[in-house]
Amino acid sequence: MKTRVTPLLPLLLMQYAVLEGSGADAKPAGHDPDSIVENFTVQRLDGSGKLRYTFSAPKMMHFADNGSGEALYPRFVQIAADGGNFIATASRGTINRQGEEAFLYGNVLFLREATPERPEFRARTEFLHLLAEQGIARTDHTVTISEGRSILTGVGMVVNKNNQQFMLQSQVKGIFDVPSRK
Repeated sequence: MKTRVTPLLPLLLMQYAVLEGSGADAKPAGHDPDSIVENFTVQRLDGSGKLRYTFSAPKMMHFADNGSGEALYPRFVQIAADGGNFIATASRGTINRQGEEAFLYGNVLFLREATPERPEFRARTEFLHLLAEQGIARTDHTVTISEGRSILTGVGMVVNKNNQQFMLQSQVKGIFDVPSRK
């Protein structure tokens, strides 16, 4: 009877590679968290010490390789002088090293609180890019907006907090209720 060695050769080579280490000791560069913070709030103040915005979450992981952070259930609140604060929440979010940019993912709600002059503005989408210092929020995903009794849907949106404008970019549909003039 002939002994067959061929099927055992790959198994022996794999065992040799495992036993000899063959690069197994070298740890690949990864995107692993270097710290985890729970139940935190970060506040940004203007030059005179007045609160501009807060960023909070029940859990955030910081990554040393690029200085970014990933938060679970983030909440961003930008304070408005007229009381119509802008609030954004999501299932998860990432922020860049400087904290100037945030990307929100999953079940995103972006709203401007009601003021005596204007009803609440509410936008729902699956992705939102926030540029806090510039007062800009944008998405290239489907969005549903409600303000008072008006409901609009479209794909792509840009909100400019500074000039109180929003723009839907394509496939816009909806019912726009013109408020009565007094």
